[in-house]
Amino acid sequence: MVRDRKEERTGFQESAPYHPDYDLQTDFVMVYGMDDTMPQRIQEWKDKGYVVHLMTGVAWGTYNDYLDGEVDGETHWDEAQMDRDGEMIVHGKEPIIPYMVPTVSFGKYIAERIRAAVDSGVEAIHLEEPEFWVNGGYSESFKREWQLYYKEPWSPPHSSPDAQFRASKLKAYLYTRVLDRLCTEMKDYALKRYNRILRFYVPTHSLINYTQWRIVSPQSRLIELPSVDGYIAQIWTGTSRTPNVYEGVRKERTFETAYLEYGVMQELVRGTDRRMWFLHDPIEDNPNYTWADYKQNYLKTVAASLLHPGVSHYEVAPWPRRIFKGTYPSDEGTHKERIPPDYATTLLHVMHTLGSMDQDRIENGW
Repeated sequence: MVRDRKEERTGFQESAPYHPDYDLQTDFVMVYGMDDTMPQRIQEWKDKGYVVHLMTGVAWGTYNDYLDGEVDGETHWDEAQMDRDGEMIVHGKEPIIPYMVPTVSFGKYIAERIRAAVDSGVEAIHLEEPEFWVNGGYSESFKREWQLYYKEPWSPPHSSPDAQFRASKLKAYLYTRVLDRLCTEMKDYALKRYNRILRFYVPTHSLINYTQWRIVSPQSRLIELPSVDGYIAQIWTGTSRTPNVYEGVRKERTFETAYLEYGVMQELVRGTDRRMWFLHDPIEDNPNYTWADYKQNYLKTVAASLLHPGVSHYEVAPWPRRIFKGTYPSDEGTHKERIPPDYATTLLHVMHTLGSMDQDRIENGW
């Protein structure tokens, strides 16, 4: 029996146009990025029968037209997250892509870009990674937000434990505010203009990982927002292999850490009607590991996620183009090569099986 893609059990994110080399035959695809090619990319994936969502960064992205003042005639570089030395905290350097302070002005800019995606017919929006770095909180825009929120002059976050706590509280509030406004406004727009119920999801790392990487997240506050329909648990080798200490020994514990990360994330939707997808990544952002390393750690994260049967929906891969068309170190480490055929076969078997994990019939085999 052919599964109804409207169930949206499995999906992936991709910034490139449709191509059969990375058509994973999932239920939905998250077209990534809001550039001029977005409407065409949305239509291409839709023509192949996919339920089409849009994913974009809410803390960072190629938003240089806004930063440079091309949108409203005012430059907005003071809205970049800054550390105590006056250095921008960046996600990318070519072009410079800073992490943003989510001001009201920035929220309006993102809303206008999302509006174009709604006009193109996407059924859901994913606003990923609302992240404010712990070492941030020194930009002029953050100082202004501090004055508005606390009704007193800004205090440097490093000046005292209380100032650090208050800065983190404000950082979480700012991302909660921008997400609530974006989701509410765009849902209203889609319903009025197209009589369509638009859904919003927040892809986010676990609080375990954010603690390790020193990032402030509004995650706990999102539970209170009725405009948020669910989440993607962004857990993969890159987060789960972060070394941690157990019984005095610091080392990688990919399986154990992934198990804890998925477990924490499922609590965001337990007892609610919200959706949670668990993410897996067959490689990771670091391109310098061998294929054998990628495979070993991928299987550990998949196995860890399956030990939480309360969630049975999955993002089976981010960026399948880089998985199936990219080159990475061979197992010998002597050269770079495309994905080994046996690993590619394993991936496709796992990805297709994940679409059938929602089983209400349980049999005791003993």
